[in-house]
Amino acid sequence: MSPVSVRFAILGAVRVIRGETELNFAGPQERAFLALLLVRAGQPVALSEIVDVLWGADPPRSAVNVVRRHVGSLRRLLEPGLAVRAEGRWLLRDAGGYRLVTDGESSDLLRFRALRAAGRRTVDESPLRAVELLTEALSLWHGPVAAGIPVRARAHPAFEAADRERLTAVREAADAAQRAGVPETVLPELRRAATEHPLDEPVQGALILALAAAGRRSEALIAYETVRARLAEELGIDPGAELRAVCDAALRPHSGVAAGRAPRETERAPRQAGSAPSSGAGEPGFVGAGPEAVDAGPNGFGPNGFGPNGFGPNGFGPNGFGPNGFGRVGSGSVSCPLVDALPT
Repeated sequence: MSPVSVRFAILGAVRVIRGETELNFAGPQERAFLALLLVRAGQPVALSEIVDVLWGADPPRSAVNVVRRHVGSLRRLLEPGLAVRAEGRWLLRDAGGYRLVTDGESSDLLRFRALRAAGRRTVDESPLRAVELLTEALSLWHGPVAAGIPVRARAHPAFEAADRERLTAVREAADAAQRAGVPETVLPELRRAATEHPLDEPVQGALILALAAAGRRSEALIAYETVRARLAEELGIDPGAELRAVCDAALRPHSGVAAGRAPRETERAPRQAGSAPSSGAGEPGFVGAGPEAVDAGPNGFGPNGFGPNGFGPNGFGPNGFGPNGFGRVGSGSVSCPLVDALPT
């Protein structure tokens, strides 16, 4: 008899599906422990790090024993017939800590990374195919990574880093869509990311470019004015030089962006001397290559890479999870240089 499949979700709430059954955790701390193992994606997590994530600077004297109890509980949850003290298939002792065995079939995070890496490899040869791969990757997200775990655990940098992977993938998808001449296909993901991260100027810039490229120049202007006002009200700063350059490129009359393609580098307004870099430093024009994704490798994709019981475009399979499951300080209002050129 083949082993029962186990699938792990962390791109949203932390969930585990064994066969066709969603498993229940013993409590929020156990869920947070599993989330930490999942976000480290097959890498060992030191016992000291686990204790720090679960209890912070003041752990109880029993912390190590409690972690060991969580380990035993999770092992039996994943493999109900497992003998006492047996490691089993999934949760292994490794390098003075613990490691969860996952791959692109069992982990939505690794599936996302593999799809994203494939999209990045494909974009120069076939931007349209890259859009398909990147949007499929983004469809696996159903909220912030590890949503719902205790705040102290969720503050671990690994969770923030995973959330940033998603935002970078959104901008990569937007760039590919403009290169393919289909900017409207990524508007839902861009709108969702812009709503969830209203002060993230690279994301807001990508939305403005996509709206303009899709022929929605008035909406693009509204999006710029909205983020400009929010930056002033909440942070007391003006839009940075790069976001203003995005507005210029997107809304300039006769702009190539409005004709349905992304602006070339020579079409973008230059960075002003002394202006602060954006939070997307190293990513030209906001929408483009970000930090390197984890490459799935030659065998990570293809007919044997993701089986029929793995992940689909809406998350897990038909009976699992579905679609429901920057910047200078300024004192005045800085508008897009070409606002007055727009028709009323």
